[in-house]
Amino acid sequence: MAINAPTRDIGSLDAGYFGHLYADLLEIIPDLMWPTSVQTYARMRHDPQLTAILAAYTLPIRRATWAVDPAGCRDEVVQLVADDLGLPVLGADNRPGPARRRGVRWAEHVRLALLSLVYGFAPFERRYEIRDGLARLVNLGERLPHTVRAIDINRDGTLKSISQEHAAGGPIPADRLLWYAHEREGASWTGRSILRASYGAWLIKHEVWRVHATSIRRFGMGVPSVEAPAGATPAQVTEAQRLASAMRAGDTAGVGLPPGFRLAITGMTGSAPDAMEFVRYLDQQMSRSALAGLLDLGETRNGSRALGESMLELFFLSLQAVADELADTATLGAAVPSVDLNWGEGEPAPRIIATDVGQRHEVNAEALQALIASGAITPDPELEAYVRTAWRLPQRPAAPPPPASVQARPRKTRARGRSVRAAGSEDGHRQLTLVEADSGMDPDAIQAVWSDALTQLLADWAGVSAAWRDDLAEQIRGIVSGGDLAALANLVLDPGAAIQLLGAAMVAVAEQSSAQMVGEAASQGVEVDQPPVNESHLLDLARALGALLASQLAGAGAREAIRRATADASGEDVAAAVVDHLAGLSDAWLREQLGGALSAAQSDGRFAVLDVAPEAEYASSEVLDTNTCKPCSDLDGTVFDSLAEAKATYITGGFIDCDGRLRCRGIVIAIWPEEA
Repeated sequence: MAINAPTRDIGSLDAGYFGHLYADLLEIIPDLMWPTSVQTYARMRHDPQLTAILAAYTLPIRRATWAVDPAGCRDEVVQLVADDLGLPVLGADNRPGPARRRGVRWAEHVRLALLSLVYGFAPFERRYEIRDGLARLVNLGERLPHTVRAIDINRDGTLKSISQEHAAGGPIPADRLLWYAHEREGASWTGRSILRASYGAWLIKHEVWRVHATSIRRFGMGVPSVEAPAGATPAQVTEAQRLASAMRAGDTAGVGLPPGFRLAITGMTGSAPDAMEFVRYLDQQMSRSALAGLLDLGETRNGSRALGESMLELFFLSLQAVADELADTATLGAAVPSVDLNWGEGEPAPRIIATDVGQRHEVNAEALQALIASGAITPDPELEAYVRTAWRLPQRPAAPPPPASVQARPRKTRARGRSVRAAGSEDGHRQLTLVEADSGMDPDAIQAVWSDALTQLLADWAGVSAAWRDDLAEQIRGIVSGGDLAALANLVLDPGAAIQLLGAAMVAVAEQSSAQMVGEAASQGVEVDQPPVNESHLLDLARALGALLASQLAGAGAREAIRRATADASGEDVAAAVVDHLAGLSDAWLREQLGGALSAAQSDGRFAVLDVAPEAEYASSEVLDTNTCKPCSDLDGTVFDSLAEAKATYITGGFIDCDGRLRCRGIVIAIWPEEA
């Protein structure tokens, strides 16, 4: 069957065809038409603001991880491309290789290729040498834009060749070139410089600089004038003009006047345009044109962390797009030709990629604190070691040896407890060991008491938080309006309602947990009367924690008020901003504090039963933990020598040495002997 498909172009990329590219027909400014544009952009790149913009664009791309992607290609092919370009193979070369004495230096090549952002294009000429029967790429020689005299294009708009000034070898054909063109359109192989949109602001800015410098020099000391005497002759008037024009500012400056002449120095009267504010505006326009507005956040009237992060994300996306454009061009202009020369066009060629432009997140103390507070990561010895190394902090001193009584206690584990541990999990926790099953514990019921109480407590706490925010708003409103910002350090909240609410919840959880412990004893045939819980101890804990939570919120409100209390801010505005800030805070920290208090109450209720029950064998259980840290995992299933030892280990409601601290859900279970 005959194939009827178009094989020739009817139209062309551009409206006209000249064979040589001497100008961009859509450019209306002569200084920005190629080749004059090269000289213009060479001047523009040295402007301080544009230099900063170019550095912000190029440095992240230069420090990115460039590699050869071997997907779908033979190892021999991948290795040749990687060796010739001096690049690692993705996923294989994780460490830096030896220094290169010859051939392409990729870091230097990327730096020069990024000149395409400045001038719109950056051509390179490939050179090979034959070694061991293979064509090996040994040089990517830059052909700087200012040396290019003519760009020849084919009828279909593709590149044909270029000619250079004073080049003895004649035109360089396209099949010898690696050509980077930023945002090329049609047959405009000169591309588009990222400085193009900044030309107007740059031109006016430098004119304003010159005018402002002249005005400072002109009006810094005032304008001298010499008045000739009444009835002066033309010669005397001319002499007065000469005297005034000859005056100069200086430590020893002075003037001698003939009789009847009078000298006056007149300063500028009226208002003058704010030249420096206009220069800042022009700088901001240049940054905005390159999506680099984050460089001006400190100079603008408005700005916030969220705005900065959004702008940073958008900027990094633009950098990744530029890096991908460079990588695609390098693949087609360097990797593919090498493969074609050695193995033919049927051989798959590996791609060059930039893997992490804008994807690296800087780890700082604030970021770590936010991640830990939100529960995204859990502090552990490995994280602590990393932080100490990264911030050059001293290593943690070795822990002192435990007391002799602790050293002597045996840490034995019941064989039937660990040997039958199942690999699966049920309802978010692991399966019970035989010891846990024999104890009669119901992990789902124990967890339900705690989680239901926490959910209800958080819901009821919303009213306490709202009242606290209103109280803070009233105090802040009065302090800011009165102008005594130092008084913000003395913000105080009444913790009474919080203490009452938390105390009632803790007592209720302790009583339910005590009843569950009585049930576990009954399942083993041990009858225990449910004792009263230690309400005094629980209420003391509630008072301490309630006061701390009130103090913490007052401190957070004070810090936000200080940040918001600008010279022109009213007390009403500052108070409203503080309320909005506090209302928008995550409840992760509050949930952790209240959850820890309920865990302590739960532990207190269980120990209240064990205190009056017959002596038993006491063991640790971390079955309630869904993300068990190493210390808790090592302790899990341990049998204690006495109830006192068990209470000392789980006195706070969880394992005292748990890395998760208040998030620990470890408990103590009991196994009574048959005679009990």
